[in-house]
Amino acid sequence: MKRSILARPALLARLALAAALLIATAARADEARPLLLALDKGEISYTVVHKLHQVTGTTRKVEGLVRLQPGAPTLVQVRAPVATFDSGNSNRDAHMREATHEPLHPVAEVKGTLPPVTLPLTGPQDLTMDGRVELNGIQHKQAIPVHLEPSGPRAVRAKFSFPISLDAFQIERPELLLIKIDDRAVIAGDVLFAVRE
Repeated sequence: MKRSILARPALLARLALAAALLIATAARADEARPLLLALDKGEISYTVVHKLHQVTGTTRKVEGLVRLQPGAPTLVQVRAPVATFDSGNSNRDAHMREATHEPLHPVAEVKGTLPPVTLPLTGPQDLTMDGRVELNGIQHKQAIPVHLEPSGPRAVRAKFSFPISLDAFQIERPELLLIKIDDRAVIAGDVLFAVRE
């Protein structure tokens, strides 16, 4: 009888150790799986400059996905319908859709890879995305600076801003008083990604 009473704590200790190892192994396996984040909300804008004024068009109809892969590059895709950008002037917006051949190329898109990212973020991070921008049916590689901020344990906020050449995307630059807008346009975004359940 004494033996079985003494053996019980040792048996319980072994069972507790086995359970702890199983939980730790399951947690590590969960961390090792890729994690998919969907764009929850945000906006993207473009800004162009003419000698007489500056124009910004913005859309909040943005879609996107991020795939976090432990120990591997983070995959990113963000896109917006060209027709949803609003500059506050409907004639200007119609001309922008015409200049980008929106019926043939209805979406502006950025895809790329970031260095490995792990959630939850421990603090803000500044990274560079090796990206590919598609506009007017044309793609160009682009190094895109991205600022990441934690937004709870299962979400991340991303801000970015980068210049493009309108001529490089074969976009006919509009004129005002016989002066074309600058070739340089700035694309900027502020988006929130959250883990897709």
